[in-house]
Amino acid sequence: MSWFLMPPRHERRDPHRSRGFAAVEFVLTVPVLVLLILVAVELGRAFIQYDTLSYSVRNSARFVSAHAIAGADVVNISGNVATRARNLAVFGSEADTGDPVLPGFTPGQVEVVNVGNNNIEVRATYPYQPIIGTILPTFDMRIAVTMRAIS
Repeated sequence: MSWFLMPPRHERRDPHRSRGFAAVEFVLTVPVLVLLILVAVELGRAFIQYDTLSYSVRNSARFVSAHAIAGADVVNISGNVATRARNLAVFGSEADTGDPVLPGFTPGQVEVVNVGNNNIEVRATYPYQPIIGTILPTFDMRIAVTMRAIS
């Protein structure tokens, strides 16, 4: 009675015939998933390093704005203040001791400038190196923080 509802035997799905499809799907999707994970890790790492660089340059600019006034609203960034500000941006302290806040970050990559009108600016350039290696391009992270010198 129900023989007309059943497909012929050669059209029925055989579980043994579809066994390799899961392996093929796995082989096709794993490289894409691994690539997406690596890209997400690189973007996260770049964001964290940019945030760290921004925070350290901002702290350095605060230090300079508090120590750059020499008298009646005259901005004077002495060599000592500039050196201490560079060290603060790179090492997190005014002394040039310890590890840099970012790998390969040096005081030579930080610039302290009097931009006029009672303003100072601290600029930093940090070359970002991807963790993957030469697959992704390198680029420079540039931060510039301008603050009014306070008396």
